[in-house]
Amino acid sequence: MSWITALGAGIGVAAGILGAGPSILTVLLLEHGSGLDIGRAIGTSLVVVAAMSLVALVPYALEHAVMWRAALCFGIGSMTGAYLGGRASALIPQKVLLVVFLLAMVVAAIAMLWQAPPADEGEPRARPVQVAVLAAGGLLVGALTGLVGLGGGFAVVPLLVVFARAPVRAAVGTSILVIALNTLAGLAGRLPHPSVDWRIAAYLGLAESAGSLAGARLAERISARTLRRAFAGLMLAAALFMLAALLR
Repeated sequence: MSWITALGAGIGVAAGILGAGPSILTVLLLEHGSGLDIGRAIGTSLVVVAAMSLVALVPYALEHAVMWRAALCFGIGSMTGAYLGGRASALIPQKVLLVVFLLAMVVAAIAMLWQAPPADEGEPRARPVQVAVLAAGGLLVGALTGLVGLGGGFAVVPLLVVFARAPVRAAVGTSILVIALNTLAGLAGRLPHPSVDWRIAAYLGLAESAGSLAGARLAERISARTLRRAFAGLMLAAALFMLAALLR
């Protein structure tokens, strides 16, 4: 269990720095490290990532590095999609969920490599057209959250930087808030009997939460471009690993 806890702390650090990826990596860790089936891994991941993201949000909120209006626009759409996706998840075969999850990881890698224009100076704000884009993107990403436990951070950061021209740190803080909203809504969609391993959720949640606080402190000292590339590489490697497992 110690190595799973260490990997969980590493996932938390990455989430605290990038505002993306904790859900994807946590599901993979739970499925292949703890031996949970994909349905139970997704349910447990929702609990772990919800707790971690709420903790990670605190330092960003204290620094006023959260775009609350943009998070609300994206969050309403994504929570609706996450709830509906959670309801539909029991009706979809596990192999189909794995394929959707695999495709989502490839999209995540491409999104993290997106070269965004420079951010506007001053306080970041979401304009009306940007609000519509964020709400539509939220509905789609939220559906993936409910179906396969995807938190949505991989989409939030590029959308905010490209369409709202937000500074990267503000986009990351907002993304962490959206991940919290998405995972809570996805978990609600699986009630009253969510498939969760509560013992694993407890110790992994503590590890990821501690790691996320460390990641938030490190975020300003590391090149965001370097981290995006490294994270995209990790996503693609994980996707190849899952593809190999599916083809066996």
